[in-house]
Amino acid sequence: MTEVTISKGARRAGAGLLTLVLIVGGGNLWATYALNNSTKAGEQRQAAAQIRQGRLIEHKLCTGFGKLAALKPPAGANKANPSRLFDKRQHAILVGLGADIRCPSKKAMP
Repeated sequence: MTEVTISKGARRAGAGLLTLVLIVGGGNLWATYALNNSTKAGEQRQAAAQIRQGRLIEHKLCTGFGKLAALKPPAGANKANPSRLFDKRQHAILVGLGADIRCPSKKAMP
């Protein structure tokens, strides 16, 4: 067999390339770690904002349903005025909607 010799220049070039690969790979790992951490923080801020928005919408819905439930249909016989029966049924549905979305009791609503 023939003996292969590697020159000093080729060894230096190989060592330099290996060093460059390790530096680039380490930089890639560092950048990925930094990006991943900043993404998690952004997701947490977005989730907190969504929770605040959801609570605001829930408050507005409960306030609106509370006001609608506070309106009472006119008294009187249903036979004398058939629209009263419709109003009473509609009122019962509106009161039920507030309970369905777990609004606080009527006493707490304005």
